[in-house]
Formats: sequence, C-alpha cells, structure tokens
Amino acid sequence: MSKRTSYDQKAKGTHKSRQKIIDTVFGREDNTQHTFGYEGEVEPDRNVGDIWTDKEGKTWEQKEGFKISVTKFDEIRDYLKSITTCNYTECTTETYDRIDKKTIAKTNMCFSCLQKFESKLRQEGLFEYYEDYKITNNKLSYARDLKSKLEQSLKDVSTQLQMVNEDGTIQNWVWDIDIKKVKDDIQADIDDIVETIELILERLKALEDKFIELKRPDLIN
Repeated sequence: MSKRTSYDQKAKGTHKSRQKIIDTVFGREDNTQHTFGYEGEVEPDRNVGDIWTDKEGKTWEQKEGFKISVTKFDEIRDYLKSITTCNYTECTTETYDRIDKKTIAKTNMCFSCLQKFESKLRQEGLFEYYEDYKITNNKLSYARDLKSKLEQSLKDVSTQLQMVNEDGTIQNWVWDIDIKKVKDDIQADIDDIVETIELILERLKALEDKFIELKRPDLIN
C-alpha cells in the first residue's frame, strides 16, 4: 500500500492559480502570496460651494458633508427658479402664497411688489401706457394662439372622421359637407387673424417707441 501523500507534497505540483482557488475555498492562508493594489489619488479638503472638474471631465460641487455632480439640469432648475421668484429689486416677500405665484407667472413680480411698481408708474404718469402695453401683449398672444389652431384645423378638416371605441374597434363617420367651402372659410378666418396680428404689432411698436422716448426701456418685455 502506497504511503499517503501530504497536502504540502501535493501542493508542490499544483499550478499557482489553481492552488490559490483551493486555498480560498478551504480557508487556507498562504503567506507567500502578496497583493499589490492602487489606492487612488487622495482628494484635497474642499469647502462648501467649491466646484471642480475631475480628470474624466466631470464637474462636481461640494455640499455640506457630500458632493454632487453638476449637470445641465442645474441650468433648467435655475431657469425654473427665475420664473417662480419675484424679480422686483426691492422685494421683501419671504413666502409666496397662491396669488403671489399667479402674479409672478404673469408679471415676474409678487402681488405686493406689483402694487408698489404700478403705484410708482402712476406717480410718474406712465401707468396708462404700461397698462395698454400689457393688454396689447395679451391680445397678441391670444391672436397667435388662435391662428395656430385655425391652421391646424385647416390641415385636419376632412369629410371622414375616424373614432376608436373602448373595445378597440374603429368607426368611420362620413360628413355630407362641401369640404372646399369649409376650407375656404377657415382660410378666410386665418387671413383676418394675420391682419389683426399685424395691427397689434404696430400698436406694440408705437408703445415701445413711447417708452424709449420717456427713457423707460425697462418697461419693454
């Protein structure tokens, strides 16, 4: 009967990588094995608000206790903040209520600052022009929106209408109409709106010229 071979004797003829696997599985330690690793660069101490770019070109900003990646979405967040914040230089409002948010969306000022601003314009004799300018701008927005809807209607108008039912089936409806007349009527409405828009733009230009004459170009937006 042959003598049993010891583990150390068997290990002498075993490939190093295979031996490493065996040692790991059975929990054996091999003090002759050495592992070399790269610990990476040590980041310098940074202050809150510091912004830097790493070697991969990624930009970071240091916050209180952590860092965040600076991306293009920060620009979007800044824009959203600008259109929901009162832009009046003398604003003292700390918390915006529902009315403030509505006036900011329309005028870039909270309700309190809008009142102060309009009061100053009245004292300067400019409120009448300012009010006319705002109303005319609103008319222009409405006219352009109506023109866009009429143009879409002109593209979509048809003698056939297709409807999808809840069960997925399709129903086709046919209108007994003079499609050419309908399109001609819509086009006539579009032409009227175009003329109206031109007149509104002329009115806006006259008011803007007035603001420049009165040395208040800041009222133009």
